Amino acid sequence: MEKKPKLLLFSDWFYPGYKAGGPIKSVTNLSIALQSNIDVFVFTGDTDLNETKPYQNIQPNTWIKPIEGSNVQVYYCSKDNLNRAKINGVIKEVNPESIYLNHIWSFWFVLQPLFISWWNFKQIKIVQCPRGALFESALHYQKTYRKKRIVIAIIKVFGIHKKVHFHATTPQEKETIEKYFGNVNISVANNLPDLQQPILSSIEKKQGELKLIFIARIVDIKNLKLLLQNLKNVESNIALTIAGPTEDKNYWDECLAIIKTFPKNITTNYVGEITPNQVMPLIKKHHLYCLPTQGENFGHSIFESFMMGRPVLISNKTPWLSLNEKKAGWEVDIIQPNSFVPFIEEAANWQQQTFDSYCKGAWKVANDYINNPKLVSDYNQIFLN
Repeated sequence: MEKKPKLLLFSDWFYPGYKAGGPIKSVTNLSIALQSNIDVFVFTGDTDLNETKPYQNIQPNTWIKPIEGSNVQVYYCSKDNLNRAKINGVIKEVNPESIYLNHIWSFWFVLQPLFISWWNFKQIKIVQCPRGALFESALHYQKTYRKKRIVIAIIKVFGIHKKVHFHATTPQEKETIEKYFGNVNISVANNLPDLQQPILSSIEKKQGELKLIFIARIVDIKNLKLLLQNLKNVESNIALTIAGPTEDKNYWDECLAIIKTFPKNITTNYVGEITPNQVMPLIKKHHLYCLPTQGENFGHSIFESFMMGRPVLISNKTPWLSLNEKKAGWEVDIIQPNSFVPFIEEAANWQQQTFDSYCKGAWKVANDYINNPKLVSDYNQIFLN
């Protein structure tokens, strides 16, 4: 049997983590999809985002296979064991043909392996995916703009970007990489979602009523406050469910202040943080998924709404466009005030037949994406060539 090439993947968080959102799903699905042709090794932390206690039932500081039915080997490194020597040793131990860096700013899981492999392991192919971190909405987030620009400058001064094979998940991300790093080697391969789609099913839809759901981290970039401001001007009966961790407490307080001013026809229910296996069942109970985000590289919760056959109302700052033509929802310019109001009113006034037709359109968007034969082959091209 021909020996498979090895891929060593670095990521701050990996399965069973979920609190960092979409990037964890992307990199976990990528690892599973590649294992037929490549031996995949993952080096990651042993603690989820914003947590102090390590994952339960996960043995740290050794190679294990935590994903049932998968041969992906994962090393969950404890914080007291994470250092430059450990990263150098892991690269030497695995001796991979390729290294994959899942982001761009992480000190231990991107910058350290990037510099170490560039300096000590020149024969290894370095593949780096920014995961949307170079988009303006992400660059300016959390007041780290200056530090990020310094990192970009250092990489360019040493010419490291010329050694890197960049992975862009959309043509828009390819343009952004070129904007900051110039004429470099870039491959475009779409994000890998979960590939098992449930059967389409509907729920009751009464005209003049709408069950709306927002699922995301509660931070400025996800723009919950804008949705709430729009809802103040909606006349139909709306029941809004909000799910997600309140990462920015001040922002959440501002949202609560708006909710207190809602008229009687708008009700809200905050269900708190939910686990990944709760997302799609919760979406299924609603008529419309809404996310006025300031920017998404993919938007896994948006795709999960499509997977469940639920239309979406989102900003035009995601890869999901021309949704109304597909009867899958709408993408809206969030610069305009109250831009979501007419679409929420339209969805509220759907009768059952119209709602069901939008459900079919949304389900088809996911189905067409999943069954694209290039979805996995594009990744194999990156690592096997």
